[in-house]
Amino acid sequence: MMRARFLATMCALAVSGCIHLPNSAAPSGSAEQTYGSITAATPITAVIRDEHIQDLDPDSKRPLLDQAMAELIKTDPAELYRGVTYDLTKGNGLERDWIVQTPDVWGRHATEVKYVPLDCPGCDPDMHLPICHVDTDCAGFGGTCGRLAVTEVSASLRNERVCLGHSDALVDRYYRLVASARRSVDITELQPPADYRFLAALRNGITTLARSGRTVTIRVLVGQYPPDTVDTKAFLMELIRDARAIPAARLTIYSSAMRSCAGDPSCGSFSWNHSKIIAIDGKVALVGGHNSWSQDYLIDAPVHDLSMQLRGPAVADANQFADSLWKFVCDNAGTPAAVSSFVYRSGEPDVREGCLPEIGESPGRTAQAGNVAILSVGRMGAGITKVFANHDDLARDLIFGAARHSILVSQQDLGFNLLGQINAIYPDSSLERWADFMLAGRGDVYVVLSNLGAKGRSKSEYSTGVPLDAVAGKMLQVVQSRSTLPKQVLTDMLCTHFHLTALRFGPDASWPGNEPIGNHAKFWMVDGQYFYIGSDNLYPVDLQEFGYIVDDRTAARQLLHDYWEPLWRWSRAAAVSGDDAPRCILHDAESS
Repeated sequence: MMRARFLATMCALAVSGCIHLPNSAAPSGSAEQTYGSITAATPITAVIRDEHIQDLDPDSKRPLLDQAMAELIKTDPAELYRGVTYDLTKGNGLERDWIVQTPDVWGRHATEVKYVPLDCPGCDPDMHLPICHVDTDCAGFGGTCGRLAVTEVSASLRNERVCLGHSDALVDRYYRLVASARRSVDITELQPPADYRFLAALRNGITTLARSGRTVTIRVLVGQYPPDTVDTKAFLMELIRDARAIPAARLTIYSSAMRSCAGDPSCGSFSWNHSKIIAIDGKVALVGGHNSWSQDYLIDAPVHDLSMQLRGPAVADANQFADSLWKFVCDNAGTPAAVSSFVYRSGEPDVREGCLPEIGESPGRTAQAGNVAILSVGRMGAGITKVFANHDDLARDLIFGAARHSILVSQQDLGFNLLGQINAIYPDSSLERWADFMLAGRGDVYVVLSNLGAKGRSKSEYSTGVPLDAVAGKMLQVVQSRSTLPKQVLTDMLCTHFHLTALRFGPDASWPGNEPIGNHAKFWMVDGQYFYIGSDNLYPVDLQEFGYIVDDRTAARQLLHDYWEPLWRWSRAAAVSGDDAPRCILHDAESS
């Protein structure tokens, strides 16, 4: 998701040639022009060549993630970013409700997706939810009558049932996570910071911790994009509004906003935190694509999104990734960098400037929670370090390159169009892996994207303006660059094996009022076994990102059943290529 004002700023600088393209946006041919020590700006294709990165062997007895880990280490010989932007742990666990998808409304008509508006008359001023006793009490609001743990903290809602919309249970998940902390809460998110019901969930979680008397350290870091800024002091005051009046509280709470690069020549890009992490005690974490924006996720025409919750040592990798961002904040406090940081300690009269570079969680402190292998992957983007630390991009291409049967993708977009002022850019290095996979006759690629022009109720954009026919045309260009076969043969191949569509969740093509349906998921799966859920979009932007690549067939089967199969069942009706599409747009282009 990008805001229009940021895009306008970025366009002007891109046209003037002041910024470089992200690592994944360079095809193999351009990598031949790049030599020397790899840096934060080195294209992935050049990293692979210069560091002698080897393809993974899916037929080897050595697990694929172990192979990937060995290749990632080659780019970081001093292991400066091991445990930060790459790390392999095998003692992780996924609970029954580990898949977090909203709105989970597969098969419904758009008019059947019920919600409670944020401006409902007479509602609680924090949760913006009305009291009810039975479902019929919610007829005027939408949703069903039920209970949330988060409302028990509010005096006006304690012991009451409330009307709940399609995704208000996510707010309760946020609250329960924060309120469960015994020593630490680590949150990273994107501007604007949590609002309305999500803000109430974090505030009530902090209030519950204050009442518990437990000694807990809390950090909330917000990525801010130019030209906007975040009032982190005001946000911190909102979070502690109720907790500061509790005498027994023993909390220390930090709030910061940062961006590491705003197009200036020193780093030559745009970069800020885009990760979405809630990590508790280094033991349990919620990681994925969800932002804490009530308008876009909880009311009408919600954007679709996907996150995951896990336990185990991979959680500490999320903490250490956040540590790297906080170290940047602390090192740049009081400088011209767009960074601010404030702290509140229980018992003190006011908020003041303060910073915490390390929260103290590490894999050694985390007990084993299962036997799931997880490769934590992140990227540092631009401005934080000059060395290569975009291991997310490299790991993704390594796993794509090992595909033998299928590649499934659910994303906002593949192309990134800077308001039409320059040609759209794509993740060329990944598309080349897809092309080689199909050219080798191994299987099919399935891609589900946002609908063109999708926006949230906050006016956030969930479309980069690149239509499906342009994506299909780009894929044809890539396969042509990787093969000497005639164009007609390659077109027929894509019309059979490259399944491209826009998201549908039911029989309707749009929300009421002809509002396009937005997809904000960042998901891919290879061969029904290896899958990624995190914050990193496939379309190339140079941000700080974090996510998990999971190797577990049981979890993959559950994710296929609960998420991908209904996603494809309803979205295939809008497909423009692939043998199950009503028509192939590439054949149409040839005949026109």
